[in-house]
Amino acid sequence: MGSITLAQAALFAALAMVLLTGYYLVDNTALVNEAPALVLLGSVVPSVVWAGFFFIVYRSPASARVFAWITIVFAVFLEAVVAYIRFQHAVNYWTPFGNALSISGWLLRLGWTVFLISFALSQGRAPDARTRAAALVLGIIAAPSALSAAYDAFNNGIGFLIDDIPKEAFWRVLITPTMRTIYWASQILFLWSAWGNPEARKSSEASCTRFAP
Repeated sequence: MGSITLAQAALFAALAMVLLTGYYLVDNTALVNEAPALVLLGSVVPSVVWAGFFFIVYRSPASARVFAWITIVFAVFLEAVVAYIRFQHAVNYWTPFGNALSISGWLLRLGWTVFLISFALSQGRAPDARTRAAALVLGIIAAPSALSAAYDAFNNGIGFLIDDIPKEAFWRVLITPTMRTIYWASQILFLWSAWGNPEARKSSEASCTRFAP
């Protein structure tokens, strides 16, 4: 993964968020009729904003630093508010951050907020040392969810092939775990690139040298 640039990882993450947006619209069709605001504000809008952020990182990292502030408000914070409202109304639908009581989910929200703030304040084309550190910590926090999603996708995929699982369960048994796996793979790859990409390391080392006494 060391040869993958931040721009390439960002493009993959943007495409994954576009797929996630489509997944939300299809998976929550019933909820769209019953609680359209919850679905749109809690899943569709944040995923579209995230897709925009990653795409701008791919196209123009400097411009993405401005868009990072928008992402904090209309992706991280908005999703967190809707997650709380969803919990109060006992409305359940899948989001990458988990349910409203998930500790890991709130750690991920906090981690992404710190990363985005650091990214927005960083100078130069590549993430600075502070942003790279935030990416590393966030990647560690996200790793268990990524591994769990990958295991579910593989296990359910094998089960669907060899077990007598009704075709009606195809979406729940195979599509949902696969979508989660694609999402987490894109996130881990982006964070890995932000932390360990040679361009980021070179920029970080140059920054440390420049400000060394």
